[in-house]
Amino acid sequence: MGAPELPKRDRIDKGTSMLQAFREHKRWLMFIAMVLIIPSFVVTGIYSYNRMSQSDNAIVQVGEAKITPEQFDMAKREQLERLRQQMGESFRANILDNEQAREDILRMLMDDSAITQTVAKNHVLVSEAEAVALIKNADALKQDGKFSPELYEQFLRSQGKSDQQFVAQVQRDLEKEVLIAGVSNAYPVPKALVEQMHEILTNERQVRTLTINAADFLNSVNVSDDEVKAYYSAHLSEFLSPEHIKAEYIVLSPENFKDQKANPDDIKAYYEQNKNRWSIPEQRRASHILIEFGDDKAAALKKAEGILAEVKADPSKFAAVAEKESQDPGSASQGGDLSFFGKGVMTKAFEDAVFNAKKGDIVGPVETEFGYHIIYVTDIQAGSVEPFEAVKPEIEREYAEQMAIRTFSERADEFTNMVYEQSDSLEPTAQKFGLKVETADFVTRNGVTDPELGRIINDRVAEALFGSECLKEKRNSNAIEVQSNTLVAARVVEYYPEKERALDDVKSIIGEKLRAQKAAEKAFEAGKAKLAELQKSKSLDGFSDEVWVSRQNQQGQETSLINAELALETSKLPAYTGATLANGSYAIAYVAAARTHQANEAELRGLARELGSIYGEADRAGYLEALKEAIGTKVLRPDFVKGEEKPAEQE
Repeated sequence: MGAPELPKRDRIDKGTSMLQAFREHKRWLMFIAMVLIIPSFVVTGIYSYNRMSQSDNAIVQVGEAKITPEQFDMAKREQLERLRQQMGESFRANILDNEQAREDILRMLMDDSAITQTVAKNHVLVSEAEAVALIKNADALKQDGKFSPELYEQFLRSQGKSDQQFVAQVQRDLEKEVLIAGVSNAYPVPKALVEQMHEILTNERQVRTLTINAADFLNSVNVSDDEVKAYYSAHLSEFLSPEHIKAEYIVLSPENFKDQKANPDDIKAYYEQNKNRWSIPEQRRASHILIEFGDDKAAALKKAEGILAEVKADPSKFAAVAEKESQDPGSASQGGDLSFFGKGVMTKAFEDAVFNAKKGDIVGPVETEFGYHIIYVTDIQAGSVEPFEAVKPEIEREYAEQMAIRTFSERADEFTNMVYEQSDSLEPTAQKFGLKVETADFVTRNGVTDPELGRIINDRVAEALFGSECLKEKRNSNAIEVQSNTLVAARVVEYYPEKERALDDVKSIIGEKLRAQKAAEKAFEAGKAKLAELQKSKSLDGFSDEVWVSRQNQQGQETSLINAELALETSKLPAYTGATLANGSYAIAYVAAARTHQANEAELRGLARELGSIYGEADRAGYLEALKEAIGTKVLRPDFVKGEEKPAEQE
C-alpha cells in the first residue's frame, strides 16, 4: 500500500536519453496528463456491461485475435468520457450512436489488434528504462518542476494499476508507436511548401484598430410583435421542447458502507508489518564531475585524477571546476549538484561510492559506463520512521475504504437482483440498503445537461429509461455500472413528448435575437461609413496603440480581421480595412506597414515535421490497412456494426 517504487534508472544521463524520450513521445505524455483529469473507465469494476464475453459472439477476427462486444463497449465508454470532458455543455450522450461512429471505434480496435500482433511477431522491444524516463517527464506527474511520487501514486490508484503494470503498459504502447512512427513521420514535405507555409503563418502587419460596437446600437432599434411572430412561424424547429422524462433513481457505491470501524489490534499489526511504508530511507546529496572516456580512456583517467587532486586540495573550488570541466550537461551548470537521492537510483558503482563515504568526502575517480566521476558528498539525511500514532488515522481511513469496497462487492448482487425482481418500485431496494430515492426532472435521450448529474444519469442510463421496459412497461431499469464500483437503478415517473413551445414562452428570446441582428446591421453600416471617411481624412483619432500581428500571433484579434489586414497589398500600405466580428461589431484597422520573418533552419525543420505528420496520416492509414490485410481480417457480426446488435444465433 506504500508509494510504488519505480524501476531503477540512471539519473546521471538525464540530459540525453530522458530529453530524447520527451521529444519523441509527446503523445504519451499528453495521454498521461489526460488520464489524471478524466475519470477512468478502464478500471475493472465489480459489474460491467451485463453481457457474456463468449468468443463465438465476437464482432471481428483480426489474425488470431477476436474483438468482442465487451471490448467495443469499453472503448466506446472511454471515448464518450473523453468527449464529455472536451465538449462540456455541448456534449450529447448519443453522439456516438450512429453507424459511422461505430465503424470508427471498431476500426480503432482492429488497428490496435493488428499492431499488437505485428509488434509481437517482429519482436519490437522498448526497454523498461525508456518507459520510466517517459513517465518521469510527464508534466502532470510533476510538482515544482520535479517528478512527484505522491502524484504518481494517486494516478496509479485512479487507474487501479500497480507501478509495474503501468510501466509495462507504457512499454507496450511505445513499442506500437515505434512500429508506426517511421511510417507517419517519413512523409517528404517539399522545402518550397514548408517555406510558403512559414511565410503565410509569420507575415506580419503593423496595425491600429477602432471598433464600432454593435451593443451601442441596441437602444436605438425596436422589434415589433409582428416581426417576432413572423420569425417564430418561420423557425418553429428552433422552439421545440424536446421529448423528455422525469425519473427517479438510486445509487449504490462503497460510500454507503464507510461506517465500518477497524479492530485496534488489526491496525497495530498492519503498521508493524508495513513499517517500510512510513519509513523515510537515508538520502544523500552529492555533486559530481564527469569526464567521458572519449577516444583515449587512459587520458580521461589521468585528467580525472588531476581534477580529483585539485578539488581535494580545495573543496570550495568543486562547483567552479564542475561547471568548467564536467561533461554531464544535466548537472554541470549547477556546479555538479545532483540534489538528494536514495539507494536504487544511481548506477551501482556510483551509489556504492556515495553511500560508503562520509559527509564532506571527495572520492574518485569512480568508473561507470558514462566515464570517470569525481564525487563530493555534500550532505546526509538520516532515515526515520513515522510513529504509529501519527499514521493511525491514515490506516483507519484506508481500512474503512477497503472494507467499504469489499462490502459493496458482496452486496452488489443483492442490489442488482432486488431492483430486477421488485421492478415496480425503487422504494423496497432503497429501504433495504438505506438509500435515498433521488429525482431527475429533465432527462432526454441525450441524458441531462448538468455535468455532475451526468455522471450518474449517463448515456447508458438514459438509453435504458427510454427503452420499452422502463418507458412502456414502467419497470425499473437494470442495475447499471456508471463508474467503477457505482451502480445506478432508475425508473420513469412521467413522460413528456416533444412539442412546440408557446410563442409567449419564447417571445423575449426572439426579441433579443432580432434586436441583436438589427444592431449588428447598424454597426456594419456605421462601420462602412466610418471606413470611407477615414480613407479620405487619414485620421487616427480613437484608434488603439499600434501592434504587430500575424496568423501565428493574432494578439487577440479575430481571424476575420487578421485576414482582412493581411489581404492588403504591401505596395499600397498604409491603408485602412475592416471586418465584421463574431458579436456583430465592426472593426476598422489601419495597416501601417508589413514585414516578413526570416525563418531559421530549426523553425523550418519543426514546421516540416508538423506538415509531415499531417500528410503522413494518410500513409499511416494505408500502412495499417496493409497490416490488417496481411494478418487477415474478417467481420463476423455486420449487424453489430450497423447498430442492430443481435446475437448471432438470433439472426
